[in-house]
Amino acid sequence: MIDLHCHILPGVDDGAASITESCMMARLAVESGVTELAATPHYNIPGQQESGGAPFLKEQFLELADRFRRENIPLKLHTGMEVFVTPEVPRLIREKRLLTLGGSRYLLVEFDFDAPRRYADRMLEEIAGEGCIPVVAHPERYFFAQEDWDCLLRWAQQGYVLQVNKGSFFGMFGRRAQRTAHWCLGEGCIHLVGSDAHSPYRRTTRLHDAWAHVAEWDGPEIADFLLKENPGRILQDKPVRAVMAQF
Repeated sequence: MIDLHCHILPGVDDGAASITESCMMARLAVESGVTELAATPHYNIPGQQESGGAPFLKEQFLELADRFRRENIPLKLHTGMEVFVTPEVPRLIREKRLLTLGGSRYLLVEFDFDAPRRYADRMLEEIAGEGCIPVVAHPERYFFAQEDWDCLLRWAQQGYVLQVNKGSFFGMFGRRAQRTAHWCLGEGCIHLVGSDAHSPYRRTTRLHDAWAHVAEWDGPEIADFLLKENPGRILQDKPVRAVMAQF
């Protein structure tokens, strides 16, 4: 499996606190069947001091990848970041200050949970206009999406990629997020399932339970599509489809 949403870089956000924790997260991922993983630290959050820009994060990424090699952890790392969407993001894209997923056109983005839907619509359109394909992190957790599921269907139809958190299927983020995640799965307006892991203790990198849940809910071919095929296509910078367009 391939995980494209993980806070595994040590000491740069609210994810892994140390390189020891990063290695623990990597081992858990491998044990659960993950072979590749994108390091996606939070970036551009208003009011928070950034630990460094893209060059610094690339250095941290290379150090972590080297540590995995020395520890004999068979996990392939890819660059990325989870970009908090502000009006400045289109400019940051033009200035090449953001790290896309594995250097592809796909950019992992998130919104404030209580952001207005019209704002999210406008910003996704602007991001796409700059040549990036938005990968919307945990859309099931946004309040406007929980109240208007059809907006997620429209996003998928517009070509935006929807990445549901594995924890949402199990109620980790509340019943409304859980219902919305299962609606996305049932309607097929979903492209990826990610761990959004933050530690080796809670919200972990294990994905086998997510695969099993999707397989039980919708079949093993859908589980493979969301956790293997589509993530792999993104890293190859190839087009991806939502479940509804593929099956």
